[in-house]
Amino acid sequence: MQPDYSRQILLKEIGAQGQATLASSRVLIVGAGGLGSPVLQYLAGAGVGCIGVVDADTLDSSNLHRQPIFALADVGRCKVELAAAAVKRINPTVQVDEHATRLNADNALDLIRAYDIVVDCSDNFRTKFLINDAAVLTHRPAVFASVYQYEGQLQIYKPEPSHACLRCLWPDAVADGVVGNCAEAGVLGPVPGTFGTLQALLTVKILLGMAGQLDGELLLMDFMNFSSLKLKAPRRAECSAPHCAHIQHIAREEHEIELSLRSLKDAAARGLEVIDIRTDDEVAARPSGARQIAMSSLLADPGVLTHEREFLLVCASGKRSLATARELRKQGYAVRSLMGGLQSLEE
Repeated sequence: MQPDYSRQILLKEIGAQGQATLASSRVLIVGAGGLGSPVLQYLAGAGVGCIGVVDADTLDSSNLHRQPIFALADVGRCKVELAAAAVKRINPTVQVDEHATRLNADNALDLIRAYDIVVDCSDNFRTKFLINDAAVLTHRPAVFASVYQYEGQLQIYKPEPSHACLRCLWPDAVADGVVGNCAEAGVLGPVPGTFGTLQALLTVKILLGMAGQLDGELLLMDFMNFSSLKLKAPRRAECSAPHCAHIQHIAREEHEIELSLRSLKDAAARGLEVIDIRTDDEVAARPSGARQIAMSSLLADPGVLTHEREFLLVCASGKRSLATARELRKQGYAVRSLMGGLQSLEE
């Protein structure tokens, strides 16, 4: 059975020509989580011809309340593969490019250049700024969203004079760990779901050239009291679209900051002291046997470590430990991060 787009073709802003434009469009989605789930669903349903999905994670049971394209039986499987299967269930005519990897300095430009638009559905600042910088350098539009508990924000970058990129507002990337992520601060499923839905809407508008695209604006929404605020986000005067005075290249990643192990016992054999940076509740639910210093406490007082030892930081999936390791290395500490986190270890 072929998909029926008749209801959206009836809209005068879309019509048959707009539907043909969607069918020939290519969209890259970075992150198949709480934001990415509705983006995938609605872009597939709208008939976007090719959707690329970038995500290196496997599905955890804690993801399910905000990622409804997955099921409990899928826990432990590769999220990119699951996302591709979900898209095919919705619309088998859509081509899905599976990128089971982290977006990084080595692949960002090539990945984003291969698509018409990139949608930021990531959950950390480092990736958001990487997407931003690569979008600026490749002259691709980007749709950004960030969520914190019951609130969030939306912003669009386009290589045009009226559009500011993230570095126009925040010249230096916000360090991960300054603001809690979902694992630490908590999140109610419909909140990222709503922002992801708006990202999908904005993506379709950009692809079709429709009005109302948050031109040079930042939209803030708080669902605790249903308030919203739209702010002007001006491009810096020294930037000449589509070029940016502050982004000349992609910053390279530090090598050997991540370490892959089969067991935490292997860390001791390498002379590493393991530090579990998860919260008290996480450690109580799944003890690691390692010394625990919560991420927030470690970043607030890194002096609890010594410069004479080498440490391996661990968390659930490896994201928080990697962000923390980067920050501590700036202060001269010999730290590494467990790649894939505790969920990657053999039981």
